Amino acid sequence: MIFRRLGLMFAVGIFVAISTAGILLAGCGGDASDQPGSQAIIESARGFLDACGESELDEVRSFFTQDYLEANGVPDPINKEDLLAAMGTLASYQFDPVTDVSVQGGRAIVTVSLDIADKGEKTETMILKPENGTWKIESFTAMDWSSKPPVTQPSGDVEAEEAIRDFVIACIDGETGYIFTHLSSDYKKKHHLEKAWTTAEFSGIFGTARSYNFNPQEIDLSGNRAGVDVSIEFGTRGNLESETARVEVVREGKWLIDIFPFFIY
Repeated sequence: MIFRRLGLMFAVGIFVAISTAGILLAGCGGDASDQPGSQAIIESARGFLDACGESELDEVRSFFTQDYLEANGVPDPINKEDLLAAMGTLASYQFDPVTDVSVQGGRAIVTVSLDIADKGEKTETMILKPENGTWKIESFTAMDWSSKPPVTQPSGDVEAEEAIRDFVIACIDGETGYIFTHLSSDYKKKHHLEKAWTTAEFSGIFGTARSYNFNPQEIDLSGNRAGVDVSIEFGTRGNLESETARVEVVREGKWLIDIFPFFIY
């Protein structure tokens, strides 16, 4: 019996010796001499389950037939949240190559016992078929790809952090179009800005910066405003000067820069 405790990756339970000549398959398929490729079936089923347990997401996707991918709308790429929603966390699995595997009509049927974290043990059925010389998953009752990961709306301070971070990076990269569209209406009005700066204009207003830093934990959030102290290193290698100033954003549908003392007019 094949028994994998995933994550620890050591074998537990009773294993059936698999000879180089093949293994005996239960059910209508008869013995190994009648079912060429039986060793490959076991290895494919085991490799797929190992990949699920270890969250090797590209590997998981590679084990499915093309028809399965299309019929079930499997995400490309799969992320951990997708796999968790479709299956849960696979803690361990076990199946016996003698009694739990059969070949019928060119397809392999594997009955496998799964231990899913927080859901307990359950028995599921895996169906494999050859595709491009490899046994691949055509059906697996343990997975439901229609189950979507929960959508968590980011908190205001997370959104504010992203807005400040993206804006400062745009300044360092000189992306004047992005900078202009992410300034608040009050800021533009105060500084009489009607269009994005040219590259030369922006160089005179901001200068040359190499890096920045701020602590997201120190973001102050109050209603539709948020602010944090940001440090930026200006200059060139060997001639750097760090400046720190308070940057504030205001929500106008999305977070926009409302105070940015690093611009010198």
